[in-house]
Amino acid sequence: MVQCRRRVFMLNVMVGSSVLSFSAVRAAEAESTEKLTEADPYARSMGFRLDTNNVDQAKYPRHDAATQQCAKCQLFDGKPGDAVGPCSFYGGRLVPPTGWCRNFKVRKA
Repeated sequence: MVQCRRRVFMLNVMVGSSVLSFSAVRAAEAESTEKLTEADPYARSMGFRLDTNNVDQAKYPRHDAATQQCAKCQLFDGKPGDAVGPCSFYGGRLVPPTGWCRNFKVRKA
């Protein structure tokens, strides 16, 4: 009888923990699909712009709108043709391929 109770207890623990871990994964996925905005304090501190053509050239003189945009950055994980894609620098939040921030890193071929 004692072994039966232990088995039932262990089965309940296993089912409960798997439900909790599934919930945590779903919460992480939901968080990572959030779109990054220019109003975000951290994005603002990094000079993030939704469109690379709107970057203040006086403030960021090394910026080049023709070659520097999220789609050409090694931190951008979006697919060609997507309207937005996750950026690993911003915790997987979604950015447009035409965006820019001062943490731009040229994608290696």
